[in-house]
Formats: sequence, C-alpha cells, structure tokens
Amino acid sequence: MSFTSNHRWYFLFSHVLMPASLLMGCTPQTETGKSLPTEQPPKSFAANVVDEEQASEKAQPTDNNVVITGDLNLVDWNAHIGKQVMIEGDLIIVDTYDLARRGQIKVARNRLHVPTSRIDPNDADAKNNSFEGGNNVAKVTEAQIRNDDASIVIDDGTADQNVFPLSLFPELGKTHPTIRIGSIIHGVSGRLTKDRNKLVIQANQPLQWSPAERPERPDLGDADITLASFNVLNYFTTIDDGQNNARGADSESELSRQEAKIMAAIQGLQADVIGLMELENNIDAEERLVAALNKKIGKNVYKGCGMPKGLGESPGGSDSIRVGIIYRADRVSPVGEVSIVDDEAFSVARTPIVQTFKSTQGGRPFTVIVNHFKSKGGADNADAVNKNKGDGQSAYNAARRAQSLAICNYIKENTEQSRVLVIGDLNAYQQEDPIDALRANGLVDLHEPFGQTALSHSLDSLYTFVYYAQCGSLDHAFATASLAPDVTGVSIWHINADEPRFMDYNEEFNPTAVYSADPYRSSDHDPVLIGIR
Repeated sequence: MSFTSNHRWYFLFSHVLMPASLLMGCTPQTETGKSLPTEQPPKSFAANVVDEEQASEKAQPTDNNVVITGDLNLVDWNAHIGKQVMIEGDLIIVDTYDLARRGQIKVARNRLHVPTSRIDPNDADAKNNSFEGGNNVAKVTEAQIRNDDASIVIDDGTADQNVFPLSLFPELGKTHPTIRIGSIIHGVSGRLTKDRNKLVIQANQPLQWSPAERPERPDLGDADITLASFNVLNYFTTIDDGQNNARGADSESELSRQEAKIMAAIQGLQADVIGLMELENNIDAEERLVAALNKKIGKNVYKGCGMPKGLGESPGGSDSIRVGIIYRADRVSPVGEVSIVDDEAFSVARTPIVQTFKSTQGGRPFTVIVNHFKSKGGADNADAVNKNKGDGQSAYNAARRAQSLAICNYIKENTEQSRVLVIGDLNAYQQEDPIDALRANGLVDLHEPFGQTALSHSLDSLYTFVYYAQCGSLDHAFATASLAPDVTGVSIWHINADEPRFMDYNEEFNPTAVYSADPYRSSDHDPVLIGIR
C-alpha cells in the first residue's frame, strides 16, 4: 500500500477513541519516521450500547475488586475505572503496535476480523457478487461496533517510553524471539485507568502467556511452478533525507537491514515468479534487489522483467512506487516483452504490469498481471464519487472497483493467453466491491474452495494485514477459468502481519536485541503463494 503520512489518525466516537485507519490498506509513516500501513478505517457508525444487566452478570464487583469471566463486549468498563480488575480465562493478543514504545498490547477473547472481510456490504449472502448497491451496510456497521468493544489494552504501568527489556515480556530477546499477534495471555489483573483517552489495565507483571509459533512455509501441493505476490513496503534505494519524498530507509545501514530481511523472505518463498509491490519507481531498486539475491545464493539465477515501455507515460506510471516482477531464470523463461495495462482507471493508482512465462521444462505458458490498486487514504482529496460512503469500504472504493473492471476488460480484449493469474495488493478486503467485481466477471478467487482444489488454509487464517487489531486480506490471487483447475494450492505465509513493528529494519527506537536478518517483519503485508501445474 502506499500512503506517505507518518502519523496515526483517530476518529472520536461517543464511546471510544478509534484509530482512523482501521479498515484501510495503505502506508503512512510511523511516529519514528518510517512507513507503516495507514488508511482511514470506517467509522463506528453508532455508539456502543452496553447491556447493563448482562454486564453485571459477567463483571462481579466486590468493593474495589472486579472479576470478569466472560465476553468483554458486555463489560461497562467506565464503571470500573480506578478499580482492581481481574480478567479470568485466556485472551488473545490482537495488537502490538504500542508494545515497544508505550509498553501496551491489546487483547480480546478471539481474533478480530475486518467486517468487510466476511460481510458483504451489498449482499446478505456473501457468496453473491453484487459490486454496488449497499443493501447490507447495516450488518457491516453492527460487526464494526462489536469489534470496537471486544478488546482492552494492557499497559506496563509506566509513562517511560522505548524501554527494553519489556516489563510485560522480560524474556523477549532471550528465550523468546518475538511476541506475535495470536499469542495467548492466561488472564490478567491490574488497575483499570485511562491513558490518552483510552481505557487500559495497568497489569501486575510479568504476564503469563503462551507464544504463537512462527509458521513454516506452507505446502502448495504437487506444483510445477510456484508464484508469489509480495508487497515489500517501500523498498527504495534512494535514502530518505526527510525532504526528498523517499519513503524507505533513512540510512545505508537501514537499507542493508531492510534488504537482508526482504532477501530472506524471497528466498524462503521458494517461488519461481514473484510479483512485487512498492518498489521505488525506477530501475535501480529492482536491479539492486536482483543483484543482492544472486550474490546471496552464489548463483546468477534471479532476473527482473524491468520497466515496460511506456510505463512512465501511462496512467499511474508516474507514482513514487511501482509494481515489478522478478523470476528464476533456471525455472521459467519469459515469453515476449513485459507490458502494461494502459487504462485511465489507474491514474490514481499504480500501472499494472503483464508478463507471460513458460517453464524451462516445457508445458503450457501462463500470464501474470501484477497490481497495486488505489489505497483507501487521502479521502480529503477524493471527488464525490470516491468519498467515504460509510459502508465499511472507505474512500476510493469506486476507483478500485473501476480498476478491477479494467483488469477484467484487459483479459477479455488484450491477453492472447487464456491461462492468466491476477495477483497483488488490491487494497480491498474479501467482500468489498472490487473483489466482487473480479468474481462477477468470471475470475476465480483462489482464496475460496473451487472444483477439486482444496484451500490450503482455513478461513481464520485468511488475512495478509493487521491494523488496529483487525485482520483481513488486502492481497489476492485470481485465475481465469482455464488456469484455475491447474492450481495445486494457495496459501498465505504469515511472516509479517502478526509480528511486532519493532522487529523491522528501522534503527531509531527498535531494540537492537530483537533484530535478525530473517523473513519476519520484512514488510507489513504477508506474501501470498500460489502453486500451478
């Protein structure tokens, strides 16, 4: 995703201070000057209503002590400010954004999912593919309200910032390499108070917890060719000096650290063709990455498709970032020249690029279209059609829907090959209009079961992005009907979205002890893997 503001935004609702990039998918910069995903989230469209009778059954006060045993949504937290609170039972870590800086995590009883990743704003039945109308927005609103009230912040009780070791998790960097979202907290107790207008439990420390394990690369079945879609979070060879509009590393040291993580991720993907998003819009970034990969493995096998003719003059071609394709020349060979999807719909996004490949072992060719649709941010600059409609899809939904339709038209009119794969960061969740538009026009959503092809992951693991405690998939893979039966597996490798942001390449405030040149937190998006025959 691609947005350059470096701050968290918030909308103030009647019951809670909510971050303004919740259901979005773009990249602002962090408070430390680094790029982080941002997009303005949909607002909670109604004030939370607590059922006081049910809440009293769950929260059992004794003088100044409160024991909470059930659903966090049913608790009247404001009634217990200043009291000692004990939450019994297991809690799931759903957000670690402020863990290193402020000593805070957010927990809930279960993982929280972006409403439009499961609920269609148009259709009551999510299996239907209407891509406009808004007849089911009320259900999206209800789900957002439930999510808003389903979590609570645990705090380390100090006003000090950027303290390491972490008092909540003193073993980080020693016996545990990370604290992933999805880890389990075995109850918590402490004083309920307010911090910056949000409710927090100042925990008795340290926490008792069970870590979520880092996943191995997923199996894709008996694939002949493996492809991947990977947003590399502003890989710029131009060093960011604060004035040159560069979005990546602030120093050569940071660039080396960023590069090392991206290389480890790409090697771990074991993919023959990789579609990349958020490369600096020049040839240098692609060439440097390819050279570094070849040097790392000691063989000259990685190649880049380069910048297509006419890219700079095409709609979306002058953006600060671009998409690209790299491939293993020992496994696949390009057929023809890399080209673009030249359509005015992409004037507010990035130009898609297209390349046909064939296995070096023979077989039928296939075509890959790599995309990075318009982000959800920048609502203030949106025209009337692209304003946030309050339907959970945020700003520029109409632009992203038009981009989906442009891809469908391109496949029908311009692609000689019938075996086409559409991949990339579409900045839209699973039930939003741009995704429905692709399905409605005959493309097969590879994240859904179809024919004899079994989905390689469960619905609960269908996410590539976590922001403000909610998870959902902004990164997608679609195939034409003639290619879909040859897909052997599709999976998301959860190496980034669940990892704390302080595990990345930045040096300003990140603890030195936790950095490693490994795939984990190499970006803010998880890569998607696809196997085909």
